[in-house]
Amino acid sequence: MKKKMAVLLAVVCAISLISGCGEKKDNSEGTENTSEGTDSADASGGQEGAISYDVEECVKLGDYMGIKVSLGSYEVTDESVKSTIESTLASYPSYEDTDKTTVEEGDVVNIDYEGLKDGVAFEGGTAQGSNLEIGSNSFIDGFEDGLIGKKVGEDVKLDLTFPEDYGNAELAGQAVVFNVKINKIVNEVYMTYDTVTDEFVASNFVNDGYKTVNEMIEGTRKQLESNNETNKQTDTENAIFEELHKSCTVTMPDGLLDQRIQEYKDQYVQNLKSSYNMELADYLGSMGMTEEQFNDQVQQYIQESLTNQLILEAIAKKEKIEADEEGYTAYMKDVVAEFGY
Repeated sequence: MKKKMAVLLAVVCAISLISGCGEKKDNSEGTENTSEGTDSADASGGQEGAISYDVEECVKLGDYMGIKVSLGSYEVTDESVKSTIESTLASYPSYEDTDKTTVEEGDVVNIDYEGLKDGVAFEGGTAQGSNLEIGSNSFIDGFEDGLIGKKVGEDVKLDLTFPEDYGNAELAGQAVVFNVKINKIVNEVYMTYDTVTDEFVASNFVNDGYKTVNEMIEGTRKQLESNNETNKQTDTENAIFEELHKSCTVTMPDGLLDQRIQEYKDQYVQNLKSSYNMELADYLGSMGMTEEQFNDQVQQYIQESLTNQLILEAIAKKEKIEADEEGYTAYMKDVVAEFGY
Protein backbone atom coordinates (compact mmCIF):
# COMPACT_ATOMS: atom_id res chain seq x y z
CA MET A 1 0.00 0.00 0.00
CA LYS A 2 2.80 2.44 0.88
CA LYS A 3 4.36 1.95 -2.53
CA LYS A 4 1.03 2.67 -4.23
CA MET A 5 0.63 5.82 -2.16
CA ALA A 6 4.07 7.00 -3.16
CA VAL A 7 3.15 6.51 -6.80
CA LEU A 8 -0.09 8.40 -6.22
CA LEU A 9 1.87 11.27 -4.74
CA ALA A 10 4.07 11.41 -7.84
CA VAL A 11 1.05 11.42 -10.15
CA VAL A 12 -0.67 14.20 -8.25
CA CYS A 13 2.55 16.20 -8.30
CA ALA A 14 2.72 15.75 -12.07
CA ILE A 15 -0.90 16.84 -12.46
CA SER A 16 -0.11 19.96 -10.48
CA LEU A 17 2.81 20.74 -12.78
CA ILE A 18 0.76 20.11 -15.90
CA SER A 19 -1.74 22.73 -14.74
CA GLY A 20 0.93 25.40 -15.21
CA CYS A 21 1.16 28.71 -13.37
CA GLY A 22 0.64 31.41 -15.91
CA GLU A 23 -1.22 34.59 -15.12
CA LYS A 24 -4.78 34.12 -13.95
CA LYS A 25 -7.75 35.20 -15.97
CA ASP A 26 -10.11 37.73 -14.45
CA ASN A 27 -13.48 35.97 -14.21
CA SER A 28 -15.37 39.17 -13.42
CA GLU A 29 -18.20 39.62 -15.89
CA GLY A 30 -17.48 42.25 -18.50
CA THR A 31 -13.81 42.59 -17.55
CA GLU A 32 -11.34 42.03 -20.35
CA ASN A 33 -8.40 39.79 -19.60
CA THR A 34 -5.19 41.58 -20.54
CA SER A 35 -2.66 39.27 -18.89
CA GLU A 36 -0.23 37.34 -21.01
CA GLY A 37 -0.68 33.61 -20.41
CA THR A 38 -3.45 31.89 -18.48
CA ASP A 39 -3.88 29.23 -15.88
CA SER A 40 -7.03 27.37 -16.86
CA ALA A 41 -9.51 25.82 -14.45
CA ASP A 42 -9.21 22.14 -13.65
CA ALA A 43 -11.50 19.58 -15.26
CA SER A 44 -13.87 19.69 -12.32
CA GLY A 45 -14.33 23.42 -12.63
CA GLY A 46 -13.21 23.83 -9.02
CA GLN A 47 -10.82 26.74 -9.55
CA GLU A 48 -12.25 30.05 -8.36
CA GLY A 49 -11.04 33.58 -7.59
CA ALA A 50 -8.90 34.42 -10.60
CA ILE A 51 -5.49 35.93 -9.79
CA SER A 52 -3.80 38.22 -12.29
CA TYR A 53 -0.15 39.19 -12.19
CA ASP A 54 2.62 40.57 -14.36
CA VAL A 55 5.48 38.11 -14.37
CA GLU A 56 7.98 40.90 -15.09
CA GLU A 57 7.00 42.47 -11.78
CA CYS A 58 7.10 39.13 -9.92
CA VAL A 59 10.48 37.97 -11.18
CA LYS A 60 13.75 39.87 -11.26
CA LEU A 61 15.94 37.89 -13.62
CA GLY A 62 19.64 37.51 -13.02
CA ASP A 63 22.23 36.06 -15.38
CA TYR A 64 20.54 32.94 -16.73
CA MET A 65 22.55 32.43 -19.92
CA GLY A 66 25.45 29.97 -20.11
CA ILE A 67 24.76 28.25 -16.80
CA LYS A 68 27.28 25.51 -16.03
CA VAL A 69 26.60 22.66 -13.63
CA SER A 70 28.66 19.73 -12.36
CA LEU A 71 27.24 16.23 -12.35
CA GLY A 72 28.43 12.84 -11.19
CA SER A 73 29.00 9.75 -13.29
CA TYR A 74 26.11 8.02 -15.02
CA GLU A 75 28.13 5.16 -16.49
CA VAL A 76 26.64 1.69 -16.24
CA THR A 77 29.36 -0.71 -15.12
CA ASP A 78 29.49 -4.49 -15.10
CA GLU A 79 29.42 -4.29 -11.31
CA SER A 80 26.21 -2.24 -11.29
CA VAL A 81 24.58 -4.72 -13.67
CA LYS A 82 25.64 -7.61 -11.43
CA SER A 83 24.41 -5.85 -8.29
CA THR A 84 21.02 -5.13 -9.87
CA ILE A 85 20.57 -8.74 -10.99
CA GLU A 86 21.62 -10.02 -7.55
CA SER A 87 19.00 -7.76 -5.98
CA THR A 88 16.34 -9.00 -8.40
CA LEU A 89 17.17 -12.67 -7.82
CA ALA A 90 16.82 -12.13 -4.06
CA SER A 91 13.06 -11.82 -4.63
CA TYR A 92 12.80 -15.15 -6.47
CA PRO A 93 13.62 -18.04 -4.13
CA SER A 94 13.33 -21.64 -5.22
CA TYR A 95 12.55 -24.46 -2.80
CA GLU A 96 14.15 -27.82 -2.06
CA ASP A 97 12.35 -30.59 -0.21
CA THR A 98 13.77 -31.76 3.12
CA ASP A 99 13.25 -34.88 5.21
CA LYS A 100 12.33 -32.86 8.28
CA THR A 101 9.00 -33.85 9.83
CA THR A 102 8.26 -31.42 12.67
CA VAL A 103 7.64 -27.71 12.18
CA GLU A 104 9.86 -25.30 14.13
CA GLU A 105 10.31 -21.53 14.30
CA GLY A 106 12.16 -20.34 11.18
CA ASP A 107 11.11 -23.30 9.02
CA VAL A 108 9.57 -22.75 5.60
CA VAL A 109 6.50 -24.96 5.31
CA ASN A 110 4.55 -25.82 2.20
CA ILE A 111 0.84 -25.79 3.06
CA ASP A 112 -2.68 -25.93 1.71
CA TYR A 113 -5.18 -23.85 3.64
CA GLU A 114 -8.81 -22.76 3.57
CA GLY A 115 -10.25 -19.91 5.63
CA LEU A 116 -13.89 -20.13 6.73
CA LYS A 117 -16.12 -17.46 8.23
CA ASP A 118 -19.40 -18.82 9.58
CA GLY A 119 -18.60 -22.06 7.77
CA VAL A 120 -18.21 -20.37 4.37
CA ALA A 121 -14.89 -19.87 2.57
CA PHE A 122 -14.04 -16.17 2.28
CA GLU A 123 -12.29 -14.49 -0.62
CA GLY A 124 -8.49 -14.58 -0.44
CA GLY A 125 -8.46 -17.14 2.34
CA THR A 126 -7.67 -20.27 0.32
CA ALA A 127 -4.46 -21.48 -1.33
CA GLN A 128 -2.66 -24.66 -2.30
CA GLY A 129 1.07 -25.29 -2.22
CA SER A 130 1.84 -22.00 -0.48
CA ASN A 131 5.28 -21.58 1.09
CA LEU A 132 5.26 -19.83 4.47
CA GLU A 133 8.20 -18.97 6.73
CA ILE A 134 7.25 -19.58 10.34
CA GLY A 135 7.98 -16.40 12.29
CA SER A 136 7.70 -14.05 9.33
CA ASN A 137 4.39 -12.66 10.62
CA SER A 138 2.99 -12.92 7.12
CA PHE A 139 -0.35 -14.20 8.42
CA ILE A 140 -2.60 -12.99 11.21
CA ASP A 141 -1.64 -13.63 14.83
CA GLY A 142 -1.88 -17.28 15.81
CA PHE A 143 -1.62 -18.78 12.32
CA GLU A 144 2.12 -19.39 12.21
CA ASP A 145 2.43 -20.16 15.92
CA GLY A 146 -0.38 -22.69 15.52
CA LEU A 147 1.75 -24.75 13.14
CA ILE A 148 4.81 -25.02 15.39
CA GLY A 149 5.24 -28.56 16.67
CA LYS A 150 2.89 -30.03 14.06
CA LYS A 151 3.92 -32.87 11.76
CA VAL A 152 4.26 -33.09 7.99
CA GLY A 153 1.05 -34.62 6.62
CA GLU A 154 -0.98 -33.39 9.60
CA ASP A 155 -4.30 -31.52 9.23
CA VAL A 156 -4.48 -28.55 11.59
CA LYS A 157 -7.56 -26.56 12.59
CA LEU A 158 -6.85 -22.97 13.69
CA ASP A 159 -9.54 -20.91 15.44
CA LEU A 160 -8.42 -17.32 14.95
CA THR A 161 -9.68 -13.74 14.93
CA PHE A 162 -8.77 -11.04 12.46
CA PRO A 163 -7.45 -7.80 14.04
CA GLU A 164 -9.92 -4.94 14.48
CA ASP A 165 -7.90 -2.71 12.16
CA TYR A 166 -7.62 -5.30 9.37
CA GLY A 167 -7.81 -3.73 5.91
CA ASN A 168 -10.83 -5.78 4.82
CA ALA A 169 -13.84 -4.40 6.69
CA GLU A 170 -15.78 -7.65 6.20
CA LEU A 171 -13.11 -9.58 8.09
CA ALA A 172 -11.91 -6.99 10.61
CA GLY A 173 -12.48 -8.29 14.15
CA GLN A 174 -14.20 -11.44 12.85
CA ALA A 175 -13.71 -14.98 14.16
CA VAL A 176 -12.62 -17.44 11.47
CA VAL A 177 -11.37 -21.01 11.11
CA PHE A 178 -8.37 -21.99 9.00
CA ASN A 179 -8.05 -25.62 7.96
CA VAL A 180 -4.40 -26.22 7.15
CA LYS A 181 -2.65 -29.23 5.60
CA ILE A 182 1.12 -29.37 6.14
CA ASN A 183 2.54 -30.81 2.94
CA LYS A 184 6.28 -30.61 3.63
CA ILE A 185 9.10 -28.57 5.10
CA VAL A 186 11.39 -27.01 2.51
CA ASN A 187 14.60 -25.02 2.24
CA GLU A 188 14.74 -21.70 0.44
CA VAL A 189 17.46 -21.58 -2.20
CA TYR A 190 18.47 -18.35 -3.92
CA MET A 191 20.15 -18.03 -7.27
CA THR A 192 23.07 -15.63 -7.61
CA TYR A 193 24.56 -13.82 -10.58
CA ASP A 194 27.12 -16.62 -10.88
CA THR A 195 24.73 -19.56 -10.41
CA VAL A 196 21.57 -18.47 -12.23
CA THR A 197 20.66 -20.66 -15.20
CA ASP A 198 18.84 -20.18 -18.48
CA GLU A 199 16.12 -22.51 -17.20
CA PHE A 200 15.57 -20.41 -14.08
CA VAL A 201 15.42 -17.19 -16.11
CA ALA A 202 12.95 -18.67 -18.58
CA SER A 203 10.76 -19.91 -15.71
CA ASN A 204 10.66 -16.62 -13.82
CA PHE A 205 11.37 -13.73 -16.19
CA VAL A 206 9.68 -14.57 -19.46
CA ASN A 207 7.18 -11.76 -18.84
CA ASP A 208 10.14 -9.38 -18.76
CA GLY A 209 11.24 -10.68 -22.16
CA TYR A 210 14.13 -12.79 -20.84
CA LYS A 211 14.64 -16.45 -21.70
CA THR A 212 18.38 -16.74 -21.11
CA VAL A 213 20.93 -15.38 -18.66
CA ASN A 214 22.58 -13.32 -21.42
CA GLU A 215 19.23 -11.74 -22.32
CA MET A 216 18.70 -10.85 -18.67
CA ILE A 217 22.16 -9.28 -18.42
CA GLU A 218 21.75 -7.22 -21.59
CA GLY A 219 18.19 -6.24 -20.71
CA THR A 220 19.29 -5.12 -17.26
CA ARG A 221 22.12 -3.08 -18.74
CA LYS A 222 19.79 -1.31 -21.17
CA GLN A 223 17.32 -0.57 -18.39
CA LEU A 224 20.04 0.88 -16.19
CA GLU A 225 21.30 3.00 -19.08
CA SER A 226 17.78 4.30 -19.66
CA ASN A 227 17.31 5.00 -15.94
CA ASN A 228 20.65 6.78 -15.74
CA GLU A 229 19.82 8.95 -18.74
CA THR A 230 16.56 9.96 -17.08
CA ASN A 231 18.37 10.61 -13.80
CA LYS A 232 20.98 12.69 -15.61
CA GLN A 233 18.29 14.84 -17.21
CA THR A 234 16.48 15.28 -13.89
CA ASP A 235 19.71 16.09 -12.04
CA THR A 236 20.66 18.58 -14.74
CA GLU A 237 17.32 20.35 -14.48
CA ASN A 238 17.52 20.45 -10.68
CA ALA A 239 21.07 21.82 -10.78
CA ILE A 240 20.05 24.50 -13.28
CA PHE A 241 17.11 25.56 -11.13
CA GLU A 242 19.44 25.72 -8.12
CA GLU A 243 21.65 28.16 -10.03
CA LEU A 244 18.64 30.16 -11.23
CA HIS A 245 17.43 30.54 -7.66
CA LYS A 246 20.79 32.12 -6.79
CA SER A 247 20.58 34.76 -9.52
CA CYS A 248 16.82 35.39 -9.77
CA THR A 249 14.48 36.95 -7.23
CA VAL A 250 10.85 35.84 -7.15
CA THR A 251 8.02 37.62 -5.38
CA MET A 252 5.01 35.32 -5.22
CA PRO A 253 1.79 36.97 -6.51
CA ASP A 254 -0.67 37.60 -3.67
CA GLY A 255 -2.93 34.61 -3.09
CA LEU A 256 -1.47 32.44 -5.86
CA LEU A 257 0.49 30.12 -3.60
CA ASP A 258 -2.47 29.53 -1.28
CA GLN A 259 -4.77 28.90 -4.24
CA ARG A 260 -2.43 26.37 -5.84
CA ILE A 261 -1.89 24.59 -2.52
CA GLN A 262 -5.65 24.23 -2.11
CA GLU A 263 -6.05 22.99 -5.70
CA TYR A 264 -3.32 20.42 -5.11
CA LYS A 265 -4.84 19.19 -1.85
CA ASP A 266 -8.30 18.98 -3.40
CA GLN A 267 -6.90 16.90 -6.27
CA TYR A 268 -4.99 14.73 -3.82
CA VAL A 269 -8.10 13.98 -1.78
CA GLN A 270 -10.07 13.27 -4.94
CA ASN A 271 -7.44 10.81 -6.19
CA LEU A 272 -7.30 9.03 -2.84
CA LYS A 273 -11.06 8.60 -2.92
CA SER A 274 -11.35 7.51 -6.55
CA SER A 275 -8.29 5.24 -6.65
CA TYR A 276 -8.32 3.73 -3.15
CA ASN A 277 -11.69 4.71 -1.65
CA MET A 278 -9.64 6.23 1.13
CA GLU A 279 -9.99 9.41 3.18
CA LEU A 280 -7.01 11.69 3.69
CA ALA A 281 -6.93 11.09 7.45
CA ASP A 282 -6.78 7.31 6.90
CA TYR A 283 -3.99 7.68 4.35
CA LEU A 284 -1.94 9.90 6.65
CA GLY A 285 -2.42 7.39 9.46
CA SER A 286 -1.21 4.53 7.26
CA MET A 287 1.90 6.54 6.38
CA GLY A 288 2.61 7.59 9.97
CA MET A 289 2.26 11.24 8.97
CA THR A 290 0.45 14.06 10.75
CA GLU A 291 -1.74 16.55 8.92
CA GLU A 292 0.73 19.28 9.84
CA GLN A 293 3.59 17.33 8.25
CA PHE A 294 1.49 16.72 5.14
CA ASN A 295 0.62 20.41 4.84
CA ASP A 296 4.28 21.38 5.27
CA GLN A 297 5.33 18.99 2.49
CA VAL A 298 2.63 20.22 0.16
CA GLN A 299 3.53 23.88 0.77
CA GLN A 300 7.22 23.20 0.22
CA TYR A 301 6.56 21.33 -3.03
CA ILE A 302 4.08 23.85 -4.46
CA GLN A 303 6.22 26.84 -3.49
CA GLU A 304 9.27 25.34 -5.19
CA SER A 305 7.38 24.34 -8.35
CA LEU A 306 5.70 27.75 -8.58
CA THR A 307 9.03 29.51 -8.14
CA ASN A 308 10.58 27.43 -10.91
CA GLN A 309 7.67 28.01 -13.25
CA LEU A 310 7.58 31.76 -12.66
CA ILE A 311 11.29 31.98 -13.46
CA LEU A 312 10.80 29.98 -16.65
CA GLU A 313 7.79 32.09 -17.58
CA ALA A 314 9.83 35.27 -17.12
CA ILE A 315 12.69 33.91 -19.22
CA ALA A 316 10.30 32.77 -21.94
CA LYS A 317 8.69 36.22 -22.04
CA LYS A 318 12.03 38.03 -22.22
CA GLU A 319 13.36 35.66 -24.91
CA LYS A 320 10.01 35.76 -26.75
CA ILE A 321 9.67 31.96 -26.56
CA GLU A 322 6.14 30.80 -27.31
CA ALA A 323 4.46 27.42 -27.61
CA ASP A 324 3.23 26.52 -31.07
CA GLU A 325 0.48 24.06 -31.91
CA GLU A 326 2.93 21.40 -33.05
CA GLY A 327 4.94 21.57 -29.83
CA TYR A 328 1.82 21.58 -27.68
CA THR A 329 0.42 18.52 -29.46
CA ALA A 330 3.71 16.65 -29.05
CA TYR A 331 3.78 17.53 -25.33
CA MET A 332 0.23 16.31 -24.76
CA LYS A 333 0.99 13.03 -26.53
CA ASP A 334 3.86 12.49 -24.10
CA VAL A 335 1.59 13.20 -21.15
CA VAL A 336 -1.07 10.82 -22.42
CA ALA A 337 1.50 8.07 -22.96
CA GLU A 338 3.24 8.58 -19.62
CA PHE A 339 0.14 8.62 -17.44
CA GLY A 340 -2.06 6.27 -19.44
CA TYR A 341 -4.86 8.75 -20.07
